[in-house]
Amino acid sequence: MRPTASREYGGLAVSLFVPDIDTDTLIPIDYCINRERPNFDVGLFHSWRFNDDGTKKGDFVLNTERYSKSQVLIAGANFGCGSSREMAVWALCDFGIRCVIAPSFGEIFYNNCFQNDLLAAQVSDASAAALSEAVTSAKELQLVIDIDKNTIHSTATQTVPFELDSLRSEMLKRGINPIEATLTRSADISSYERADRIRRPWAYQR
Repeated sequence: MRPTASREYGGLAVSLFVPDIDTDTLIPIDYCINRERPNFDVGLFHSWRFNDDGTKKGDFVLNTERYSKSQVLIAGANFGCGSSREMAVWALCDFGIRCVIAPSFGEIFYNNCFQNDLLAAQVSDASAAALSEAVTSAKELQLVIDIDKNTIHSTATQTVPFELDSLRSEMLKRGINPIEATLTRSADISSYERADRIRRPWAYQR
């Protein structure tokens, strides 16, 4: 079941502009078992956030007071590559991340995001770099993300478009799963089937 969440996907932004962050980095396998929502955040970036004795690393950006409540993550290309573990998305959501902005995503991770009400906003390489620089330079920069217009903007950045197909957009706007989103296109599906029966009557014979 998808968790009930706000339809707002913007907020305080933080940059981890590193390419190829895989799902094992997002949450090691040890933190994927014997745990219930919403407690997967303890494993998020665990080897980056914590020392061997369990204390937090003070120099890791998500451990700083300034970014500990970030809602938007700017990342490098191929974010979420690696295994298919959905817990990588759960860890981000449980930490409070509502949107990840990157030039590209691991395919399975990308799909898992929309199953869990997390916006994966794909932007150009240049746009990702510009957003990362702005977030790093500004103090507590808030990004405004419009899923009606597929745009990202702030007081310190130009408006940046991101890729989002209409079906996934519908899932986010209405908080529904892929099947429910597909059924919102029932009129189009019925129209296609009627036309297809004329084009290929042999396919419908029993």
